[in-house]
Amino acid sequence: MFRTTRAVLRYTCEDFRWVLPAILVLALFSEGLGLVASLAEEADIAHQLVLVAMLGFSALIDLILTTVYLNNQFTVFLIFSTTRRGLTAGILLHCLRMSLLQTASAFVLGYLDALVRRAVTGGTCPMPWEWIPWFVWLLVLLLPVWTGLFLGGVFHQFGAAGFWCFYALFIIIIGCTNVRYWSSWAIRLLTRFSWPYLTAWGVVVFLVLAVLSVYWLQRAKVK
Repeated sequence: MFRTTRAVLRYTCEDFRWVLPAILVLALFSEGLGLVASLAEEADIAHQLVLVAMLGFSALIDLILTTVYLNNQFTVFLIFSTTRRGLTAGILLHCLRMSLLQTASAFVLGYLDALVRRAVTGGTCPMPWEWIPWFVWLLVLLLPVWTGLFLGGVFHQFGAAGFWCFYALFIIIIGCTNVRYWSSWAIRLLTRFSWPYLTAWGVVVFLVLAVLSVYWLQRAKVK
């Protein structure tokens, strides 16, 4: 298992050749959005837009990366006499380190952006940790990998049809709802149940689906 995990981590190191330039491009794009917001007389939210855009695009990249590895590449790796446990561990560790790199890059960008805005405007532009709670950073780090793991498990258990059904459901939910809708539901839940109670249930669901997805991956067939 450990031999396979190390081999996967060495093999996937090549991803840094394109991820690092991608992070730079995303940083420039995010700063461009912040500049547009400033020119549109929205300077008070420009720094927030920069960091949110960087976090959002970074999470999307890691979600795509995890999904691809645990769908198509997982089956390909199995052909080369690799153990399922070692392969799963190696891919998840790689995706986590990629997510950590991108989240840390977003944090650094937000920090440097706030410093520059403070120096230029003389204002009190908040630092990233002052307006984004710690659990949001944790979700940005783990949620893309967890989602990719779940989709990979669904793919290997139910086939391409099951995967695309979940994907279509996800797109429909995103397309038919907005932030206000989810905020209203969150407020309703918080007024009815306590915060620790909801957090405990969220962690349980998170762990159960993760374990179930890993179990499905261990039953993946060599094609």
